[in-house]
Amino acid sequence: MIYEAIGVYSESPYHIPELAVSVHSFEELCHVLVEKYYDIGDYIMADELISFIGDDLALHDLADELRGARSSLTEYTKVLLSYRRYLSDEGVETVLKGISSGGEAKEYVRLISRGDYLITHRKYRPAILLYEHARELMDRESERDGIVYRELLIKLGRLYALYFMFDKASEAFSMAGDKRRTLFCRKLAMSRVDFADMMMKDDPGDDLRREIEALTVIPQEIEELKESLNEGKTYGAQLASERISTRLKAEYRRML
Repeated sequence: MIYEAIGVYSESPYHIPELAVSVHSFEELCHVLVEKYYDIGDYIMADELISFIGDDLALHDLADELRGARSSLTEYTKVLLSYRRYLSDEGVETVLKGISSGGEAKEYVRLISRGDYLITHRKYRPAILLYEHARELMDRESERDGIVYRELLIKLGRLYALYFMFDKASEAFSMAGDKRRTLFCRKLAMSRVDFADMMMKDDPGDDLRREIEALTVIPQEIEELKESLNEGKTYGAQLASERISTRLKAEYRRML
C-alpha cells in the first residue's frame, strides 16, 4: 500500500545536530524521532524546526499547534507524532513513555545509540567520533567490565580497520578479547618480521594461523600497482589506488 506524503519534500534539509541527522520531510522527521525516542529533548521544540515545518514543509496548521504545545515536551511530541495519524495511539504512548524514562539513560548509551544510527546510514567517520567519546566516558566511569563496553570496542575496531588504522583496531579487538580479529589487524599493521615474532610468542594454533594468512594475502592488483610505480608508470596510479581502497574497505566490512 502506498501512502500519500504529509507535507512537501524540502530540497533544503533541516539539520538536527543532537542526532547528527538531516531531514527533508515530515515523514523523515517523525521516523528519526520514533527510532531515537530516548534521545528526544527540548531541541525538537526550537523555533527553527517549527518554522521549517510550517514554511518549508507547508504544514502551517501543525506548526501553529506545536507553538501552543511547547510548555510540555511530551505534549509537543504527542501533537507531532499524532498529526494526521502518522503514528497509532499505542505507538505514540510507547514514545512518550520512552521520553519520560530517557533521562535515566547514561550519556554514553546515547552516544553509542547515535553512532549505531550513523552506521546504518554509512556515516562511518562521525560514528567513530561518537564511539570514541562514549569509550572515554565509560573509561572515566570505570565501566569496562560489561558486555556494552566489549561491544563498543568491537564496533570501534571494525571502523578503525575500515579506514586502515590497523594498529588502533588491533588494540580495540585485543581489549575486547577477540583473538581472531586482533591477529588479523596486527598482521596488516606490522611488518612481516615483527608479526612472525609475535606469532612465535603467542602461538595461536595452526588453524587460526592459516586463516589469518589466507585473509591477509596481498591482493594481486596491489602487487601490480607497486610494480608499475617502481617502473615509473604513474598514469592512472591514483585512480587504481582508490579503486583498490574501495574494494578492500568492502572486504573488511564483510570479514570484520
